[in-house]
Amino acid sequence: MEYAVLKEDKDEIQVEFSEANHGFLNMIKEAIWKESGVELASFRMEHPEVSKPVFVLKTKGKEAKKVWNSALDSISSDLDKFEKELKKLK
Repeated sequence: MEYAVLKEDKDEIQVEFSEANHGFLNMIKEAIWKESGVELASFRMEHPEVSKPVFVLKTKGKEAKKVWNSALDSISSDLDKFEKELKKLK
């Protein structure tokens, strides 16, 4: 999956994804809201056939990049656990 960082400040990150659906973006949003210092975690998509989705993260008192990375690490860990549970079913 390709992405482009449109904006990266201390308290804000905007990331445009080339191919991402609402489920994927909602997973990121949910993980980010579990982090402290989050003021805004959302995405916008004008139209799926015309534009690319842009995820926006704004923080207060915490670096946006650290929040972003922590949330992605949490998702990765959860997916690893899920994979192990699925393998037990074989």
